[in-house]
Amino acid sequence: MKALAFALLCGLAGAALAQPAPPSPAAAAILARMKAIPMATAVESPDAYTPAETVAGAVARPLPKGGGVTAAAIANAQAYADGQNSFALIIARNGRIVHEHYAPGFTASSRFATASMHKAVLALAFGPAIASGKISLADPLSRHLPELADDPKGAVTIEQLLRMTGGVGSPPANPADPQSPSAQLMFGEDNRAAARGFILTTPPGSEFAYQNISTQLAGLALQAVLGERYAAYLSRALWAPIGASDAALWLDRPGGNPHFFCCLQATAGDWLRVGELVRNQGKAGRRQVIAADWVRAVTAPSPLNPSFGMNFWRGSPHVPVRRYGKAVPLTVAAAQPFARDDVVYIDGAGGQRVYVVPSAGLTVVRIGKPSLTWDDSELVNRVLAGLTN
Repeated sequence: MKALAFALLCGLAGAALAQPAPPSPAAAAILARMKAIPMATAVESPDAYTPAETVAGAVARPLPKGGGVTAAAIANAQAYADGQNSFALIIARNGRIVHEHYAPGFTASSRFATASMHKAVLALAFGPAIASGKISLADPLSRHLPELADDPKGAVTIEQLLRMTGGVGSPPANPADPQSPSAQLMFGEDNRAAARGFILTTPPGSEFAYQNISTQLAGLALQAVLGERYAAYLSRALWAPIGASDAALWLDRPGGNPHFFCCLQATAGDWLRVGELVRNQGKAGRRQVIAADWVRAVTAPSPLNPSFGMNFWRGSPHVPVRRYGKAVPLTVAAAQPFARDDVVYIDGAGGQRVYVVPSAGLTVVRIGKPSLTWDDSELVNRVLAGLTN
C-alpha cells in the first residue's frame, strides 16, 4: 500500500500499475503519457514531462561560499544523503554555501522533477497577486472559475485550498483507470476540465487532507486573474528576481494549463534560492521580492493542522509519524524532534526537500531517488549538530 500511496502523491500511479485496455482514443493518449514518464527515474527525467513551458530566469551571480558548519557534521549529513540515494545535497549557512555535492552524472546545471515542491512556490506566488487586489484568500472558487457556479466546489475558498482543508477529493475510482478524475488531472489534455470531475468528500474547512486537486484548483483561480501566462507571471514576480536560472512547467497540452500541484523542473541551486527567500522573509539580496507578512502567513501553523501552513510543512510541534491525510496510507517519519523549533520545509514526494531554519541561518536542499524510508528530522539535525557559531 505504501508504494501505491507514494505513486498517487507523485501523480504517477498509472505508470506503476497494470492498465486495462484503453476504451477510447482519449484514454489511449493518457496511457501513452503515463508510460512516457518512467516511475523508476521520474525525478531525474524532467524532459519526460512534455509539453513544457519555460519560466524565464536571470543571469545570476553564484551564491558565495562560506563556513559555519563543522566538517564532521557535513560528512555526517552527506552520509545520510548518500544512504538515501541522493542526487544533490546543498547546505547554506547565513546565505553562504558551505557544502554542495552532486552524485555522479549530475551537476549544478541538472534540472530535476521534484513533484509537489511546486506547491510551495505557488503559495508564495499568490502574495503579489493578493497585494495587488486581483484575488483574495476569502474568494470562493466560483468567482474565478465560472464553470463552478452551480457546483458545490464553487463555494470553497482559496485559503481552504492552500491549507488543504477544502474538502475536495476524488469520487470512488481506480486511479490507474485512464477515465478516472485523478488520471485525467495528471495525464489528460485539459486539467481544468478534469478538475470538474472531483467532488466534495467532506465539508469545506472541517478536515485536513493533502490533495493535488486542491492546489490545482487554487492555481487555476490564480491564473484566471493574472492577465498573462502563469509562467510569465512567475518569472516576473518571483523566479527571475531571486536570481534563479530558467525552469520549466509541465503543461496539459501545448499552450494549455500548468500542473500547479507538481512539476516545476528546476536545479537544486535554484531550490536553494527559494529556501533562502523564505529564510530572509521574502528578500533576495536587498530586494523585497515577496512581502514579509505573506511569507509569515504561508509558513504559520494552520488551525486544523499545526504541522502545515499554506503548502508549507512545519517541523514543530513534533510529529513522529506524519500523515498526508487519513485516506493516504503513506507516512513520513521524523523519529526525533527537530533540534530547532522553527523548521519549515518544502515537501516533494519521496524525500525531495528544502529545509529552512531561520534561527540557525540554515537552508538545506536534498533531491534524490524517491525513498519510502526518508526521515525528515535526520538530515537537518545532523547539520544543526555541527553549527560553529
